Amino acid sequence: MKNHVIALSLWLVCGLAQAAGPLIGLEYESERDNNSGITNQSVDVVPGWEFDEHSIISRIELLIDRNRDSRAGADGVLAKGNKLFLRLRHDGEITEKLDYYIRGGVGRSFNNQGSFNYAYVEPGIEYELAERLEWILAIRETHSIDGTAGQHVTQIRTGASFNFDKKNELEVLYTKGNGDENTRSWVLEYVHRF
Repeated sequence: MKNHVIALSLWLVCGLAQAAGPLIGLEYESERDNNSGITNQSVDVVPGWEFDEHSIISRIELLIDRNRDSRAGADGVLAKGNKLFLRLRHDGEITEKLDYYIRGGVGRSFNNQGSFNYAYVEPGIEYELAERLEWILAIRETHSIDGTAGQHVTQIRTGASFNFDKKNELEVLYTKGNGDENTRSWVLEYVHRF
């Protein structure tokens, strides 16, 4: 374990040496549970740092989430909570118009129905449709990492990314989740680079 921590630390230091600059993201998600019909609304503030395109780590972010269900569940409890999630991302190129990315991390969900630690990994591809327009297709695997039951979800994520310019980007994604949860959602994410 100690060797892994040292290797990760060196990897991060190498990435910082090629730093490109800070960014801030805002994300809104409306997720519907297909079994209960309950919709969960969440808003994330995502401060981060983007690295030089030749770095092993392309981006590091801290997701700060606040979420709440639209109505109480069958148990009479209105689910609401917060999440903190540390996420790393690596970008690469397959062809001139087709890129790939791998992102993931670890976090903690604090909510009124029981807090837990979780992690996810998300490999995806981005295809350039036009100069400022890309189509995204990804699979996200989420698991609890502390043994909490009911937290395994596989999500298919697809949608468009619009680059208004080098500093401003908007993603519109549709997701479908299966596993311990049967969900579908719409995600809007805006990123500003400084």
